[in-house]
Parts: sequence; structure tokens; C-alpha cells
Amino acid sequence: MLLVNERMVQEKEILRLKILDEYKILDTLPEQMYDDITTMAASICNAPIALITLVDKHRQFFKSHYGIDINQTPIEDSVCSHAIQSGAPYFEITDLRKDSRFKDNRLVTGEPKIVSYFGVPLESDEKIPFGTLSIITTEVLQLSELQRKALMSLAKQVVYLLELRKKNFLLDSYQEKLENHSINMEEFAFIAAHDLRSPLRSINSFLKLLESKNSDLWDEKDRQYFGFIFENVQRMDKLVIDLLDLAKCHMNHPADEKVNLHELISGIFEAQTKANTEQQAQLTLNKLPEITSSGIALTIVFQNLIANALKYQPKGNTAKIEISGRETEKQWIITVKDNGIGIEQDHLPAIFEPFKRLHTQSEFSGSGLGLTACKKIIENLKGTISVTSENNKGTVFTIELPKQQA
Repeated sequence: MLLVNERMVQEKEILRLKILDEYKILDTLPEQMYDDITTMAASICNAPIALITLVDKHRQFFKSHYGIDINQTPIEDSVCSHAIQSGAPYFEITDLRKDSRFKDNRLVTGEPKIVSYFGVPLESDEKIPFGTLSIITTEVLQLSELQRKALMSLAKQVVYLLELRKKNFLLDSYQEKLENHSINMEEFAFIAAHDLRSPLRSINSFLKLLESKNSDLWDEKDRQYFGFIFENVQRMDKLVIDLLDLAKCHMNHPADEKVNLHELISGIFEAQTKANTEQQAQLTLNKLPEITSSGIALTIVFQNLIANALKYQPKGNTAKIEISGRETEKQWIITVKDNGIGIEQDHLPAIFEPFKRLHTQSEFSGSGLGLTACKKIIENLKGTISVTSENNKGTVFTIELPKQQA
């Protein structure tokens, strides 16, 4: 039976030290919120000394010490260790000088010559005691029931603060892991995109060599087959690019840079229309502000919206895109309007879903990932994106971004 009890004591000792390590509180500097509690405890109980004590393996550390100018003592001088070993919710000794356990204690026989001790064990959520909130006097004192209850209530506040501290450390740790994960994912996305596109470019180059070398030998059917191969290689390349954009949209992009929307959008439109010299297109920009956001994130968004506005057009139509901006006290609001084929009302709720396509590849090529990436990026910027449209009457996307990131 004795061995069982010793083992239980050892287990509690290990758990107590583990809890103290999780709180990361030992040897920390004084903090006002803990000092406020000891000040209040001393005032309520009319006591000259109040302590928040954490019992380590070889010492007791005073996180807050009201009325006494020491921050730790050896475990041999600890009355608090007896309090937490008692298993009781409240521990008091009205005269330490008459108690055989404490009469030779150096804090009793020497300065500050303590006499009465009243302590409430501090317990973790797992009901493991690891310290105390106590008040100490230099003369005999009796506490009223009301004072005892007040001391126990204050002890709960100490535990609450320590648990909150632990959760904040955990949150910081999770945040660091998420940031590292985001960096790793970004590196993976770029490497994957490069490694996937490289063989596609090689295939495309060799196909062109074969075509130029043997075009005189091919009949119309051969040329048609090669056209299908070229088309699918280009589609695969575009899918890789879209997957890369989708990977980027899950990353946290710094949103604290100045972004001139007029310059950004003009550059995107020019690059996209130069790539397709056969298509006629017009861009109108109205009152676009300089905003504080993420340049790379907004580049991905407007690349997708402008590309869609240029692509989803009736045959022979001149694409007209109008992008306007306005601001409220708390938001920037940007609208992207086009004169394209529009979207049927029944299909509007689905357009932001991944791989959701409303047209066949033969009608309009694409992966169905662009608007998914746009929505996720805008949400990461604490904003919203919405759409209104009518079939054959064009589409309007509305982006709302907060002026200050939360």
C-alpha cells in the first residue's frame, strides 16, 4: 500500500511539473494582472502579505508577492507545498509557531516571522494542484467565511489567467505551424508547377518539330489529330497554371502594400489582349483608387476576371470591360462589368465552386478554377465578391474590401 501511495505522489509530481512547463510562467517578470489579485486578496483579508506561489521541484516561485520583497524560496521553507499535497480546497494554519510541521521553518523563526497562513490550492483543468493563492500575517488572524470565499474566488481568477496564457501560447504555436505550412505549400506549388509545365513545353516543342518536318506527308485527318494533341497540351498547361493560382489563394499574402488599381488593371489588360491580337477589346477605368492590400493577390483576381470577360463573348463581338471604384467610410468597392454572354440565374450560385463549368471545352476552354481562386483570395483579404448577370446581357462582379485589415 505504501508503494502505491508513493507512486501516486510521484505521478502527481510529474503532472504538476508538466503543467507548470505548459504555462511557461516560472521565472517570468511581475505582471500587473497578477499583482492586482494579490493586492485585492491582502485588502479583503486585512493581511500584510499575499502571494501567488508556483511550486517547482526544488523551490517555490512567487509570481506575485505583495508585502514581501522575495520572489522564491527553497522547497524546504514552503508552506504552500503542504497546501497542495493536502488535497483540500482550502488550507489554513492559524499559528505556524505551534504546528510541528512549521515551527522550525526559517520564514517562521526568521524574517518576516510569519504566524498565520491561509491558502487556496490552484488547480489545472485536470484537477492537478500546482500552486496556491495565499495570504500570510505576522500575528494570529482568523478569517471570516466571507473572506475565505473571496480568497477562493480570486484563486479561480488566477487559474483562469494561467489557462488563458497557455491557450495564447498554443495559438501562437499553431499560427507558426500554419505559416510554415503555408511557406512549404508555396514552395511545393511553384516547384510542382515548374516540374509539370516543363515536360508539357517539351512535348509542345517536339510536336511542332514533327509538324514542320512531316506536314507534307500528312492528310487532313493527321492534321486534325495533331490539332487535338496541341489543344490538349495547351489545356493541360492552363490547368497547371490555374492549380498554381488556386494553391496561392490559400496562402496568407501580406495586405499592407499600396496598390494602384489603375496601373495594375491596365497592365493586366494590355498583357492579355497582346496575347490575342485577333480579338478586339475595349477597357474603361473609372475612379480606381490606390488601396492598401496585397498586390499579388489582386493580380490573380483581376487576371481571372478580365480573362473571363474577354473569353465569354458572342462570336464577332467586341469585348467591352468597364471597371469602376468607389469608397465608403470602411470599404473599397470595385465593380467589373462586361458585355459578354452572361450567366443564367439558375447557374449563379455555382460559379464559385471548383471545377464547375457552364460550357463545354469546345465552346469555351477553361479549368473551372479561376473564380474559385478569386473568391478564396478575396475572403483571405477579409472581403467579399458577388455577381449579378443576365443571359446575353453581360455580367457584373462586385468586390468589397475593408480599408483596414482585421
